[in-house]
Amino acid sequence: MGSGSGDRAKFTANLQAMGAPVHSSDTLKDSVPHAGMHLAASGTLEVMRVTKAIPTANGDLLFLGVPARTGSSARSLHVSFTQQSVHEPPTMDPMTGRIHLSYPHRDHPEVQALLTSTRNRFCYFWRSASGDRTHAWLLSSK
Repeated sequence: MGSGSGDRAKFTANLQAMGAPVHSSDTLKDSVPHAGMHLAASGTLEVMRVTKAIPTANGDLLFLGVPARTGSSARSLHVSFTQQSVHEPPTMDPMTGRIHLSYPHRDHPEVQALLTSTRNRFCYFWRSASGDRTHAWLLSSK
């Protein structure tokens, strides 16, 4: 994992493409820990380690987790699926510590990694300092 100006430029380009509520590229996945320091300076960054899947009756996914960063309060993750062309931006309820993500379908690569990975799984949630922008990533360790 490098920390040169090329990584910063790639990360900046990915942030500019935040029109999709939840997505990540290989470049972004490789940059998140380093880039997390920059994100925290421009807003709040929540990091949760996903620990346990909870069954639901409606087809959504629910996971419990533990904060994985000092100051994080995220403790659960709700993933819903929508067929709409415009997806809801990621949100977090600060009172319950629940992050909510919306994906177009269950076959999305991030969702599949969350469901099939036997390694550490993480959810990163960023909210801009002004509160008008959010972004989230689902990652699993290699």
